[in-house]
Amino acid sequence: MSPRPDQETRTAAKSRVAELKKTRDQAHEDAEKAKAAADESMWKDIAAELDAGNLLQLDVVEATGFSRDHVLRRTKPYRKQD
Repeated sequence: MSPRPDQETRTAAKSRVAELKKTRDQAHEDAEKAKAAADESMWKDIAAELDAGNLLQLDVVEATGFSRDHVLRRTKPYRKQD
């Protein structure tokens, strides 16, 4: 069994671990923001395609694998209001 580290060594190691966690948390936050931005961009572009009459909602369902209801809910905020 290895000897126990002294308090100074433990404190320094805990500080390094806290920094590692902080770096990890920031990377996760950045990834979530990137995912949200990619989702928004995709749904805006799909809504524009639908508004232009280039495809039907059914085509989006087939291309993405999402349900019709999901496509409707996600594109609705970006659709032109008649």
